Amino acid sequence: MEIRIERATEDQYTALYSIMALAGEHMHRALELSHWHPFPGTDRFIPRLEGRNIYAVYADELLVGTFNISTLPEPYYTDDMSNYWMDTSADASYFSGFALLPSHQQMGIGTHCMQFVDKTVQQETDHHYIRFDAVASHTKLLQFYSRLGYEQRGELPVGKLAVMCYEKDLTK
Repeated sequence: MEIRIERATEDQYTALYSIMALAGEHMHRALELSHWHPFPGTDRFIPRLEGRNIYAVYADELLVGTFNISTLPEPYYTDDMSNYWMDTSADASYFSGFALLPSHQQMGIGTHCMQFVDKTVQQETDHHYIRFDAVASHTKLLQFYSRLGYEQRGELPVGKLAVMCYEKDLTK
C-alpha cells in the first residue's frame, strides 16, 4: 500500500469532516468513547480549520485520514500549562484533529502520519516541541503515542473529560 500525505484544499474539507465524524462514531460504538460523538456540525467544524495546516492522508488513491499541524494551541489549553509542557515559552507546533477511517486503522498509516508530522515540523519550522493531547481513557492510543517517542506530560481536565498531554522535544 502506498501512503501519501498532502496539504488539504478547501474543497476537501467536507470529505475530511466525514472521516472525522466516522472515526467519532467508531470510537463511540467500539470503544465507548464519546468525545467526538455526536460530532459537531460542519458549521462549527469548518471555521475551526482556519489558521491551521490541514493534511489529507491517502492509502493508494483513497482518502482515508486527516490531521492538522498548527502554531495555534487548542482553545481549552489553559493560560498556565507549566504543569504539562517542559518549556512553555519555547516555540511549539500543535498536532490535532487526527482521524483515520476505521477500515484503515491498525495498518501502519498512523505511524506513517506521526513520522510525517515530526519530519515536517523539523524541516519547516524552528520549533523545539510538538504538542498535543489524547483522551486519557483511550489506552491503546496512549500506548501508540508513547511507543513513537512522545512523552506523557499529565492529565488535563477538559470539562467532564480528561486528556493526556503529550510532547516531543525535537532537540534531543
